[in-house]
Amino acid sequence: MLILQGEIYWVRAKDLDIQGSEQKKNRPYVIVSRSSINVLGRNVVGVPLTSVLTAGGGYRVQIPLPLMVPNPVWPTTTWPNGSVRRQLETSIALVDHIRVLDINRLTIPKMGDLSSTAVAGLELALQRLFESPQNRPLPVTPTKTVQ
Repeated sequence: MLILQGEIYWVRAKDLDIQGSEQKKNRPYVIVSRSSINVLGRNVVGVPLTSVLTAGGGYRVQIPLPLMVPNPVWPTTTWPNGSVRRQLETSIALVDHIRVLDINRLTIPKMGDLSSTAVAGLELALQRLFESPQNRPLPVTPTKTVQ
């Protein structure tokens, strides 16, 4: 199965071994791992989305609905258990909750895709999240002049 960076999938996460404040609900995830990496194995890297727009934080990115492209074949009906299928909506990408996902957790078909602008925004947030001390500019400290 070909999974591309920027695709949005409904992920079944309820049965994961969850601790503390980790995301424990089934929800949409954006695939952030590179497409060239995704073809090599059975895992992808994803960032969960939430529709709770007050979910603030330094590593969270709002993705407006116009930056998402819905998949026309994503069903608008209910799940087999009778619950309503969620549709794409303006969301917050919880970049600080990034996780590795087995591709069997992804519900097919995909829900949609992010625009290239939204993918670029997520990449910037991920760079900030993983910024190493070696790459950070050193703080400027005033120096005393010797007379």
